[in-house]
Amino acid sequence: MTENDSTAKAALAFQAGIDELAAAIPGSYRERGAHGTLLAVTHAMVPALNPILSAAAKPDAAEIAALAEVADRESGQAPWSIRLRGEPDAEIVRTATRYGLTTTSRQPFMVVSIEGSGPARPELASEVRVRRLSGNESDVFAAVLSAGFGAPPEMISAIYTPDVLDNPIVSAYVAENDRGDAVSAGVAFLNDQYLGLANISTVPEFQRQGHGRALTEAILRDGHAAGARTAYLHASEPSLPFFESIGFSTKEYWTMLSAF
Repeated sequence: MTENDSTAKAALAFQAGIDELAAAIPGSYRERGAHGTLLAVTHAMVPALNPILSAAAKPDAAEIAALAEVADRESGQAPWSIRLRGEPDAEIVRTATRYGLTTTSRQPFMVVSIEGSGPARPELASEVRVRRLSGNESDVFAAVLSAGFGAPPEMISAIYTPDVLDNPIVSAYVAENDRGDAVSAGVAFLNDQYLGLANISTVPEFQRQGHGRALTEAILRDGHAAGARTAYLHASEPSLPFFESIGFSTKEYWTMLSAF
């Protein structure tokens, strides 16, 4: 498989993961266009989680326009977005502008192979305790992400419900400090030998102490043991050096068009 093929398959796995997440959240709306574009409205107050999402190298502008009409109707008060690989063409920009999606953000799409023995530096696992959460600990997960991202915990718990965390393709983790308090958290989605990482965050006062690294590497090791051969994620520009130090590299950029 070429590098381009692997990146394209990771993009499809990301789209499938968003579809699965929406399917697990009660009240979500999902629709697929004939050419594969996904509309997934979870009603979360986060534009990225109510996307029209194309994993195609060349998004279908007409399909996106048709789904935008549905998204505008089905989203209610929730903000929605258009997410795609690369840069939107003029027709997609016109569609976005028509619905007030005038903010453009670009995110590195990073990939790492976890074939073989998985990520290095296993000694970190003995320095920081990392554990997987079950659905009945969804409040712990929400509390850590809330502190890490500065978002209301109820916004997070509305997405990562007990049923979502107990979904077979979903794995939520926390890393704990030496007192046993959860101080770092993250989640992964596994499908078709691809592991998608998301929402990796550490409580501010415990950042740069190895908790996020230990958590990320534990997620990769467990994903490899469960059958994943490639991991991917969307990073922010400030987080690039962190993920590069673990072995991820940027393969392409994605664009999100949203109202804010």
